[in-house]
Amino acid sequence: QASVLLVTRRGVLEDSGCVWCSVKMKAVILIGGLDILRPLTLSLPQPLIEFCNKTLLLHQLEALKAAGVTDVVLCVNEKNLPKSWSDVIARYEAELGMRMQCSMERASLGTAGPLKLAQALITNDGSSREPFFVLNGDVLCSFPLKDMIHTHLKHGGIGTVMTTRNDNPSKYGVVVADEKSGQIQHFVNRPETYVSDLINGGLYIFNVEIFSHIPGGERASMNDMLPQMAMDGSLYHLESKGYWVKMTDVRTFLSAVGPQLEMTRFLQPSQLSPSSGAAVPSSTQIVGNVLIDASATIGTDCKLGPDVVIGPNCVVEGGVRIEKSTIMSGVTVEAHAVVHDTLVGWNSRIGSWAWVTSSILAEDVVVKTGILLNGATVLPHKELSVSVRQPQILI
Repeated sequence: QASVLLVTRRGVLEDSGCVWCSVKMKAVILIGGLDILRPLTLSLPQPLIEFCNKTLLLHQLEALKAAGVTDVVLCVNEKNLPKSWSDVIARYEAELGMRMQCSMERASLGTAGPLKLAQALITNDGSSREPFFVLNGDVLCSFPLKDMIHTHLKHGGIGTVMTTRNDNPSKYGVVVADEKSGQIQHFVNRPETYVSDLINGGLYIFNVEIFSHIPGGERASMNDMLPQMAMDGSLYHLESKGYWVKMTDVRTFLSAVGPQLEMTRFLQPSQLSPSSGAAVPSSTQIVGNVLIDASATIGTDCKLGPDVVIGPNCVVEGGVRIEKSTIMSGVTVEAHAVVHDTLVGWNSRIGSWAWVTSSILAEDVVVKTGILLNGATVLPHKELSVSVRQPQILI
């Protein structure tokens, strides 16, 4: 393998065929609003909600670990944390072999302010000048982190933004960049007229010089800081061709399941049925990508898929049809029920011959035998004995 000598404004960083492997980087995860995935967040904060049988936080941590990161700072607002937070963090530290520290906001500091608050943790009280990752806690994607490291070290600017193409760019921060150099020329937040379909993907690498751009002790926004950095010529981008989703609500959560399972099919096909450890009767048909936890019980003569996730300790009885749906842990789906385009929350029960479509059920919801739900959003601990034929929220 040919040796690569990489020279940036910071000097020679690597003389190896792998330019990123000796760079020791930390990562910061910005965990903002913890309740946007309602009604699921009535039971758990957003980072601890399972997506494809792993918490959203664990998806990000595993991606960081795969990129060589072993030190993570979590920026959170202390008033939003559940009592179980410390136990979860300790478990992930042990399972992943990562060091995890929390930077606690006592008042909301916006999207850039938390970085300033955590400066001492990120820089080891000023002794470290290595670049570091920053991830928005509500973003899931194919995480091209190693490519971002390579790009960042090559251009030598202060920041690298992961970008992606989007059909509705006016909802996001839009980037205009030089096609050859990757240097960002303009950064416009939610433009009212079309500027570009290249958007800010919510993943960054920053040098420690970034802290001079963030005021201390007050709210500060990425949407104010990034345009100024673009004007200064210190911001570059890496366009990701993989899938990307910002978890704004449960509908975006469900829409991301298909791409995530397709990526699993490509990278780890043994995790999907029928190759996974879950016991599936020969009379049950698997259609497309289906992820079933090994502890789930699947009945005979079912039809599952495509884009189906069945969580731990679920029971799916005989003759059930599930497609384009996520079934959280501890759920029972009784015989001959149909579940389509729906999220079923923890420990819920779908009665036999029920038909549930385009609905969102929170924790511990009981749907009685033969009930039809169409477009229902149901809050926790409810029992439904009357059909819902038009979309509505059931409190």
